[in-house]
Amino acid sequence: MSPLRSVLYVPGSRPGMLAKVATLDADAVIVDLEDAVAPAAKDRAREEVRRAAEAGTLRGGPALMLRVNPSATPWHAADVDLAARLAPDAVVLPKAEAPAVVARLAERFAGHDSATALMIETPNGVGRAAELAACHPRIAALVYGSADYRVALGARPDGTRAWERHALEAILLAARRAGAAAIDAVQFRFRDMEGLERDARVARDLGYDGKSCIHPGQVAVVNRVFSSDPDEIAWAQRVLAAWRDGDGDAHGVVVAGGEMIE
Repeated sequence: MSPLRSVLYVPGSRPGMLAKVATLDADAVIVDLEDAVAPAAKDRAREEVRRAAEAGTLRGGPALMLRVNPSATPWHAADVDLAARLAPDAVVLPKAEAPAVVARLAERFAGHDSATALMIETPNGVGRAAELAACHPRIAALVYGSADYRVALGARPDGTRAWERHALEAILLAARRAGAAAIDAVQFRFRDMEGLERDARVARDLGYDGKSCIHPGQVAVVNRVFSSDPDEIAWAQRVLAAWRDGDGDAHGVVVAGGEMIE
């Protein structure tokens, strides 16, 4: 998949929102059959997603991802069948904890040319992040889920995200070792743009590729944070110019702004 700066959740039970998927500015959309859909609406949500797919409103815009319900739930099998028919860019598995289960499902999804993304949102998931990321070659992304994880730990949030740094780092390292993208958790205070930017910059500075969004209004901020800023672009251009002007290919090293460039 292309770079994933912003990944926006869209409830599968909301046909009005499904109709707008192709027009959204996010890099990817997760059409959600899990937490965003009440138990009584699960079957209806699956049908709404099927109808939207047949109407063509899910394609032609952001990368399409489908989050199914966990394997222990009564909705999982039907969700997986829908994923096979829909063939999204990636299928998102929530609460990933068991590498053998993930590998079996990822192999099935690969059969219809879909990658797999894993929600890492439990202590077992964080503890086994490296195993999970490496259990199948089509694992394309690890998506951190902070809400369930914080509840499981009994942690108290703070502005620096200190309580979850260990998880952020474990997930990032696992993703990098497996060649997968690392996507940060959502900011639930969806009108708090300052808080969103602060949280996003913590993840961006650690090395994350992008962040999940729960409201379209968050996308612009997230895209900006996870894009190169003008200073970074200017620095890269100076380095390239110094390498070219100093014949770096021949000498193997040049100096740019007092910094050794090899």
